[in-house]
Amino acid sequence: MTRSFPVQLTCMCLIRNQRNEVLIQDRQKKDWPGWTFPGGHVEATESMTEAVIREIKEEAGLIIVPKLMGIAEWLNKSDGSRELCGIFSSQVTTEPTVMTEGRVFWLPEKELSQVKLAGTLSDLLPVFYGEKTQYFQDNRF
Repeated sequence: MTRSFPVQLTCMCLIRNQRNEVLIQDRQKKDWPGWTFPGGHVEATESMTEAVIREIKEEAGLIIVPKLMGIAEWLNKSDGSRELCGIFSSQVTTEPTVMTEGRVFWLPEKELSQVKLAGTLSDLLPVFYGEKTQYFQDNRF
């Protein structure tokens, strides 16, 4: 059994405002395109928490105090690698000031289950809501 394999660390954050809306990013990148929550890759010199704070500031201009809700994992059949994603949530009282990776906008939270979200994001919602602490998808088959 192989215990050493490539791993990518990423993070994502569900951000709520005081109007019961969540921040949606209409992401325009090849990896994970479409309506999603802001986030990105963890740099070698930072923790997942530091990364999600940096990513949200870069992508939306918001300062957050993130709460870790759980972890999502994907196994990739193409190269045998694994992606680990820290799933966070946060509340804000300010408005986004930056849009670096696609338009960001507020969506009523109750509408999340009614819209088409990027990739497996709809499967991750129970982790964002604290109903589960982990999501695992084996894409090797």
